[in-house]
Amino acid sequence: MLRSQYLEFTIFCPDNTKELVEAELLCAGFEGVWENDDKLCFYVKEEDLDIEVLKSILGQYNLIESYSYKPIENINWNAQWESSFDPIRIGDSCIIRAEFHEPTNVPYEIIITPKMSFGTGHHETTFLMAEVLLSLNIKNLSVLDMGCGTAVLAILAEKLEAKSIMAIDYDDWAIENSNENLAKNDCKLITVQKGDADFEGHFDIILSNINRNINLEMLEKYASGLNKSGKIILSGFYSHDIPAFENLANTLGLKIAFRKEMKDWACLIIESC
Repeated sequence: MLRSQYLEFTIFCPDNTKELVEAELLCAGFEGVWENDDKLCFYVKEEDLDIEVLKSILGQYNLIESYSYKPIENINWNAQWESSFDPIRIGDSCIIRAEFHEPTNVPYEIIITPKMSFGTGHHETTFLMAEVLLSLNIKNLSVLDMGCGTAVLAILAEKLEAKSIMAIDYDDWAIENSNENLAKNDCKLITVQKGDADFEGHFDIILSNINRNINLEMLEKYASGLNKSGKIILSGFYSHDIPAFENLANTLGLKIAFRKEMKDWACLIIESC
């Protein structure tokens, strides 16, 4: 029986586009992604590679001349991401770690195995979202985690005593990985479902760490799904994008109640006026 041949891609990528490029390539079927200094490394089975799709994605970020690849065999995915996944400490109360890290004595410890899903807490936007969530009192509130990735934010919401959490993603790997991470963290209040913009229900807290365009497109939908006195927490975009959200919020009868920035990335809390 022939063994699948994998191709290893190395992409030189600026920090301010890494997360966006990662997300698009993962959705296109690339596997085993991790950062290595100024590079992103991906894998794909040779028979699954669509070079035109790759070029189309990289062309959006002016990276068409920035990649190389070589054939390899037998990827040990766990070894690959374990070598680059250090625990993330958020303030004094939260640590995001993998199973192979030593347990810690903090109020909120989250165990994540990212596999091919997106969102370990290392990127500034995930860090900002978690930091803002930790600053709020969400006990007994309902939460929507849209584009949940590894479900790290949904898991944190349960640990913060939210009464119910809906986690939604359109990607099959994200759904599978989220459910595995829920089991690792003994979560009981989170429902994971595959879906997109057509979510149903009303929530006290809506979390959306996606990207600028999708967050702008979804803001009206989020507003219609928000309970009275609820909060929409957004990230996945740059600080210079804040005026676009402020203008749209104003037209929807919303306001930016809080903003936080980290290395040119932004996180907003949006509420009703």
